[in-house]
Amino acid sequence: MLAAYKRQVPDSVPVSPELWDATAIAVARRPFYELVGPFADVPWWQTHLAAFEYFGADAWIVPGVGRSPRQAEMVVEKSAFIDDATVETDIVYNTPQGPLHAIARTTSDYSGWLIEHPVKQFPADMERYECYYFDDPDEADVADINEAIAGVGEKGLVTPGVGELFTSFLATVREGGMVQTIYDLNDYPEYCWRLHARYVEHISAQTRVVLEKTRAQAIFVNSGYSAPPIISPAVYRRFDVPVLKAVSEICHQFNVPLHLHQHGHVQVLVNDLIGAGVDIVCPLLPPPQGDVADLGLLKRLTAGKIALKGNVDPIEVLLKGSPADVERAVLLCIEAAAEGGGYILGTADSTVVGTPFENIHAFVEAGRKYGRY
Repeated sequence: MLAAYKRQVPDSVPVSPELWDATAIAVARRPFYELVGPFADVPWWQTHLAAFEYFGADAWIVPGVGRSPRQAEMVVEKSAFIDDATVETDIVYNTPQGPLHAIARTTSDYSGWLIEHPVKQFPADMERYECYYFDDPDEADVADINEAIAGVGEKGLVTPGVGELFTSFLATVREGGMVQTIYDLNDYPEYCWRLHARYVEHISAQTRVVLEKTRAQAIFVNSGYSAPPIISPAVYRRFDVPVLKAVSEICHQFNVPLHLHQHGHVQVLVNDLIGAGVDIVCPLLPPPQGDVADLGLLKRLTAGKIALKGNVDPIEVLLKGSPADVERAVLLCIEAAAEGGGYILGTADSTVVGTPFENIHAFVEAGRKYGRY
C-alpha cells in the first residue's frame, strides 16, 4: 500500500475497496448502535479493520483527531433512540461567546449526519464556533490514531484524517450547506479571508502534531462538499488548493504522502492537485457522479505525479452487477492504471447498503488474480 502511495511499483496492485459504515456493520452482524455512533462499545477502526480482514482486502483505516480536553468540556451531547434504527444526538457547544445548537442522526447506514447545523447566523455563529474549533493542536487527542496504527500493523495502511478542505469545513457546520456557504463567501469576504487564513494555519499545525506524536505513514484530507460541480473549479482553486499546499508542505517535511479523497470531478483539477503537492487521490468517480470515464486517460494526465485509487463503480457494478461484471470492471481498471505502479484497486467511493458479499469477494479475488506485476 505504502509503495503505491509513493508511486512506486509494489509486488502486486493493492486491493482496497472502500468499506464504510454499511458494509462493515453488515460484516460484524451486530446492532449498528454497538459499532458506530454515540453508543458504540468498540472503536470504529476495529469494526472497519474486521471488514477488510473478512474479505481478504488490504485495509485502509482513517481515524480522526480527537477533541482536546477544553473542547470536550464545551460540548454537551444527549443521545436517544427515536426509532429502532435511528439514534438522534442533541449537541450544545457552550462557547465563551454563547451557545450553539446542532442535531445529528446515526442510522445503520451512516453515522453523525447533521440535520441541524450549529452555524445559523453568519458570521456571528461562526465566530462562536471558532471559539470551540480552533484550540491548541498540541492538546488534540491522538490516542485513537496510535491505537489504530498498532492494531492494523501490516494488514494495511492507517491514514489519519486532519480535516476537510476549507469550503467543506464551512458547509459542514453551516445551516444551508454549500449553497449558503457560497453566499457567505461573497457577502462577507473580509471575514471569510481571515477565517481562511486561520483555518490553513490550524490544519497545518494539526498535521505537524499528528506526524510528531504518531507513527503515521500518510495523512488524509477529505474534500467533503468541496467538489466540482458542487462548487466551481475557480472557487476550489481560490479557497481549497491553499489548504492542500499547506498540508502537503508539512507532509513532505516528514517524507509522508498526502492522500486526498476528492468527491465529484477530479480530472478538471489534475494540474491543481499536482501543483498543490497531493500524492494520491481517490475515489475517481465515473459519470454521472464524477468525470473519470476513462481511467487510462487520467493515468496519462497525471504522468506519474499522483498515485490513483479507485474507479470501480459501487452502484452499477458492485451493487447491481454479477461477480462476472465485477471481474471485468476490475480487469479494465488494472489494465488502465496499474502499469508503472502508483495504483490501488479501489471502489469509486464506498460500497453501499445491500451490496452482495459475493461481489466484494469477487472484487478482491480479481484484484489478486490480475494485479501481479
